[in-house]
Amino acid sequence: MSIALLGGNIVTPFRILENSGLITKEEKIYEIDLRDNLNIPSGCETIDVEGMYVVPGFVDLLVHGGGGYGFSDENDDSFHKISEYFFKHGSTSMLGSLHAKPEKNLLSDLSRLAKYIKDNPNSNIKAIHMEGPYLNPVLKGAMNEDYLWKPSIESFNKMWEASEGLIKIMTIAPELPGALDVIREASFRGVVCSIGHSTADYETIDKAISNGAAHVTHIFNAMKQMHHREPSLITASLLRDELKIELIADKLHVHPAVMELLLKTKTSKGIILITDSIRAGGMHDGEFQFSDQKVILNNNKATLVDGTLAGSTLTLDNAIKNLLDTTTASITDAVRMASLNGAKVIGIDRGIIASGKTADLVVLDKNWKVQYTILNGEIRYKRK
Repeated sequence: MSIALLGGNIVTPFRILENSGLITKEEKIYEIDLRDNLNIPSGCETIDVEGMYVVPGFVDLLVHGGGGYGFSDENDDSFHKISEYFFKHGSTSMLGSLHAKPEKNLLSDLSRLAKYIKDNPNSNIKAIHMEGPYLNPVLKGAMNEDYLWKPSIESFNKMWEASEGLIKIMTIAPELPGALDVIREASFRGVVCSIGHSTADYETIDKAISNGAAHVTHIFNAMKQMHHREPSLITASLLRDELKIELIADKLHVHPAVMELLLKTKTSKGIILITDSIRAGGMHDGEFQFSDQKVILNNNKATLVDGTLAGSTLTLDNAIKNLLDTTTASITDAVRMASLNGAKVIGIDRGIIASGKTADLVVLDKNWKVQYTILNGEIRYKRK
């Protein structure tokens, strides 16, 4: 069935087409034009979106959970619940993220999530971001230190097999013994190796880039802070064009002034908005769990008992609003960072609105609240 979205402001995300519309056909976008110029076929479902924004579906590369459920839960129903929660917030593509566990448990998580992804091709859960288990315990953040692994190609191969080749991104600390060998092997398999939870100096990061590292996990968080005589990951992130950076734009993980700095240095082409959401996302204040550790949620801020930030409760519709409210980012910039950039990182044909492209779309009102989420030309969420 075709859908016609009429009278909206279409963000491509390179420009904004005002008072325009689009028509879908099967799973793709078929026609885009001014509202009055569209040829609406008979039987097409028409939706008036006058004054609203029509943007590409959001692509979130780091999601541990939301709506009270986590990807490390030991039941498949959690995957469906997380999927539905993020449809409400415009995410049409996302990577289910897993954290370190003892080997048997982690391999089971990978296998279970991979099976769900393959059995549900029309889900918004596309692949896996393995955040760890090769992380530096000195900058573990909210990760459970007892569950971290020592890097080895043998253990990576076990994860790769369990994931059925669905690990798309792996966060790793390149300074750990054996880590460069793992980065090389994972990159050879097509995994995007992301530097994070790391104390690496600039020279080590340079070696990691040469061996395949191309990404940085949640910039400024769980990494050595900038020093003018001892450059490390933050300096490399800002300086090296090879590295694309993830930004949690919740105004808690990174101050708006620093988000502005990132926009000036990396530009909208080098930044990917992520949520790093945990199961506490969308929930009331209270106690939750992350990696067998108590998490306290208070006023949308999730922390361990010692005050360490434990992921976020962010969604990408709110990330866009935060950027627009607190920085000089344009609408096209913010939308690009929430869609096209992430799609490019993991090599999926998403993030652009144009004829012939997949009809993954989000309709946002003037307050940046999601009104419709469309996946493959099918409405998956409609705000009541």
